[in-house]
Amino acid sequence: MANKRQKRAPPRLKGLRRRPRGRPPHRGIYADHRGIRLKILVYGGWFGSRNLGDEAILQGVAKLIKQRLPDAELTALSIDPEYTTAQSGVQAEKIESPRTLLRNRDLYLELFREADVHLLTGGTPFYDYGHLSRIVHMGLPALIKRRIVCFGVGSKPITTLMGREITRMLLRNASIISTRDVISKQILQPLTGQLVKPITVTGDSAHALNSVNSGTKKSLILFCPRRLTRSHKLLYHQQLDQSYINRIRHMQARTADKLLEDDYHVAFMPFHTVSPDDDLEEIRVILNLMHSEPETLQRPRNTSEALSVIGRAALLVGLRLHSLIFAAIQGTPHVSIDYDIKIRGYMEHMNTANYLSELNLGLDRLYMKTMEALENREQYSKSIKKRVNAIRGLVNSESDRVADYITMRSKMRRIS
Repeated sequence: MANKRQKRAPPRLKGLRRRPRGRPPHRGIYADHRGIRLKILVYGGWFGSRNLGDEAILQGVAKLIKQRLPDAELTALSIDPEYTTAQSGVQAEKIESPRTLLRNRDLYLELFREADVHLLTGGTPFYDYGHLSRIVHMGLPALIKRRIVCFGVGSKPITTLMGREITRMLLRNASIISTRDVISKQILQPLTGQLVKPITVTGDSAHALNSVNSGTKKSLILFCPRRLTRSHKLLYHQQLDQSYINRIRHMQARTADKLLEDDYHVAFMPFHTVSPDDDLEEIRVILNLMHSEPETLQRPRNTSEALSVIGRAALLVGLRLHSLIFAAIQGTPHVSIDYDIKIRGYMEHMNTANYLSELNLGLDRLYMKTMEALENREQYSKSIKKRVNAIRGLVNSESDRVADYITMRSKMRRIS
């Protein structure tokens, strides 16, 4: 009998190891990235704005990427590069507005061209206004034949024809899309084109931060409001008319007064104190509506200090999204008001939407939710710790997928 011709195995790219069958995805050991200094450009959040939430996002992204790709060079686009580097340990370059871009277009283009991958992250880079800036920063990679990775992004409702078409166009250049909550996925999924790209729901990158040891003061109730205005586009919160803004303020003032009457120690803490998005201004308005005078804390110097303060509280009343995320990381029970889609999205993702106060059920609704959370404090704390671990698992799994993709793209570029 004639010898049968042996089948040749398909060629493999040099340097890529075959992943063992049945093993978990990339954990920094299966893809050979030795000797390759990957360049990753990170943007999408207001890094350098001195908002504790944006600082937490960037710190989380840097931690997740460095765990998997220790030789990667991360560069963030920031309002204040020196501040960003000092706070997050990430190299940063000045983010350009469409107006200043014309003067610095050559340097900016080189920055985008040098990056192997453009990582678009949160908070909320998708919304229905400010289209020109998004076209520049999300469209420029397509012009220079680079792909975008959308990593745990959030989205506001996009209802205008222009907004939907621009978002649809920008998402065409995304290789991987993950959102921080189900609501953001529901907004973006119909805009991913005829060949629908799967969107994964993971979580905010800030969940990668570790909890901080701090003793709990059973009597401390911490309020973290946020500046509200009818000029919602200026402060990036959901559109609210003045009657709703007044109601939200009265709900917080009324709840704080009642808690003080119940012998709790009430304190207000800002997350952002730069005008016009100055939480201290909002706190002053709320205090003027109160009969008692609670304590006002200084803005924490960094995310670790904020986690420590929140960890000492028996309960947090938070209107800043990342005050809720910090509370979850620390296992601190928390309540909020249903005033913005990102707050509802997070509380639903955490399975804690029953502690979200509706705006149309009276000024005492927030107080009722607060007392309910305090009564169930031990069980509530256990449940959110368990859920945070589950969300961390989702974020880590997505980070593995992104690291695999980044490594593969880099190898392909160097071979070609």
